[in-house]
Amino acid sequence: MRATLICWLLLASLLANVGARSPVLPKFDVDIITSLDSEDAKVDPKLVRTLLDNNFESGTLSPWYDESPGYVNWRVENLASPSEANSTAPKPATGSQYVRATRNADLASGLAILRSPTFTASPGDRVSFDFWIRSKRPEGNNLELVWVVDRTEQQLVSLSQFSTLSNYEWRTQSAVIPVDVPTEGVLVFYGYCGSNYEDAVAIDNIFVESSTYTTQAPASDCIVLSASFGTFTSPNYPSSYPENANVCWLITGAYSITLQFNNFETETGKDTLKIYLGPTISSELFADLSGSYIPNQITKYTESMLLVFTSDSANSYAGFSITYQIVRQSTTSPSTTSSPPTTDPPTTTPYTTPYTISSTKAPTYAPIICETTTEFQTTTGFPTTTEFQTSTEHSSCGGLISGYSGIINSPNYPYEYENNLDCRYLIQVPCGYRVRLYFNSFNTESGYDFVNVHDGPSTSNYLILRASGTTRPSTVYSSSNEILLRFTTDSSGTRSGWQATFEYYY
Repeated sequence: MRATLICWLLLASLLANVGARSPVLPKFDVDIITSLDSEDAKVDPKLVRTLLDNNFESGTLSPWYDESPGYVNWRVENLASPSEANSTAPKPATGSQYVRATRNADLASGLAILRSPTFTASPGDRVSFDFWIRSKRPEGNNLELVWVVDRTEQQLVSLSQFSTLSNYEWRTQSAVIPVDVPTEGVLVFYGYCGSNYEDAVAIDNIFVESSTYTTQAPASDCIVLSASFGTFTSPNYPSSYPENANVCWLITGAYSITLQFNNFETETGKDTLKIYLGPTISSELFADLSGSYIPNQITKYTESMLLVFTSDSANSYAGFSITYQIVRQSTTSPSTTSSPPTTDPPTTTPYTTPYTISSTKAPTYAPIICETTTEFQTTTGFPTTTEFQTSTEHSSCGGLISGYSGIINSPNYPYEYENNLDCRYLIQVPCGYRVRLYFNSFNTESGYDFVNVHDGPSTSNYLILRASGTTRPSTVYSSSNEILLRFTTDSSGTRSGWQATFEYYY
């Protein structure tokens, strides 16, 4: 008992003293320094994991650290005594204290940095927080959350669209910590606050929640759906689902699975439906859905799919109704409009593949039915479809690109792209194949200039990637022979842009 008490006292002492250290965490062009060699690294990362939650009602940041390098710092503020009288915060959902990016007497602009101690994140862990951003200039202030492992950061959240002069509302945001196995890392908030007296960035109610699901096969813990088609719903649908719900469905025995959302209404950021491309939560997380927007139809070529629905302890909604359809492997070769070639196709654009393709033959999935049987023609202009009728003046921006493989760049790459772009690249591989797209390099203005990739030929198709900043996005796989890549930029600030390689796969 005495030994346990001594350990807890030692841990409390370590966490109380970390605020005195202020190592600089450079932003953007310099790798982040995470103090992995400092004193806090001696604290058991598994024990720290249980201490990360903070609603700041205690009046301290602990166990989080303020590591701001300049004139803006994270400080706990009480609603009754704001640090900046001309820019008072709205009342939080609970309590009266929160952490705020506080400027000096001259209201100097700058970057505020809030870092967690090193802790162990497990698969399925999720971080959530409330935030408030206000700015005199539209999208002038920004809040980002990144996950750092071995001094390499991965952006989880980038928030600027709520930065308006009239914003007096706390909102909630959440993100899954991207780990497949228990991993030691650090969470870092970057908050940029401008110099106008109206500008403000604040955070409250930081929680790191553990998944209650095992990484093993769910077996009898989930509702198994093996019929060729059917409909499943959230508990009690169309009445409100219960609080603290924890339900999963496993779709098996497939070569492709289609989900059609008949209705969808959950508490945004709190009650979520996660879709995994595989039988466990260690499989690839394809979608994390919440809110009142009805998602587009999803078709994925996978043998199984796991759907996990969880709700918190407040605010239940109607939930969802989903119709699924399974396509199974045919015992005979079905006829298609375009037969795959018997030999490897030629490469239309010379390049060096940055990885080795396995010689093992991939599984034979259900055939892709294409809307056209004509041969593709590579063009430098815009196809005569509504999707590509754009007012952009850049003749090299977007267009139809087809073939077995190739490389596409942002305009002027590797030099800086221009402002006010809306480039739409329709990428097509021959019928009977799918598109694999990966980025060789990526550098856009974070939170302002975006690459969106849609699983199909139109922006109305499912959005499978939205990326901005300097972190190279994950590889994208389509469910058909077409994807649409859309690149948009705002009216100020440019970067070197991006280069991407597309290629066919079975």
